[in-house]
Amino acid sequence: DVPTKLVAKAVPLPMTVRGHWFLSPRTEYTVAVQTASKQVDGDYVVSEWSEIIEFCTADYSKVHLTQLLEKAEVIAGRM
Repeated sequence: DVPTKLVAKAVPLPMTVRGHWFLSPRTEYTVAVQTASKQVDGDYVVSEWSEIIEFCTADYSKVHLTQLLEKAEVIAGRM
């Protein structure tokens, strides 16, 4: 529950992420996060950046892989 103005100040990135977002397949990502805690006086204390994590997404989501596995099992059962 952090105001957009604070996020814009604390996150000098080329892209600000708001709400739900989805990752694209076969894409490399670099992620670091900060927390913002609202104080009694209404001000926010922003943490240091977390450790940077780099990862690459796969071609298919877990849901898609499960669907492919189920189809393969049906076909294999007919053979």
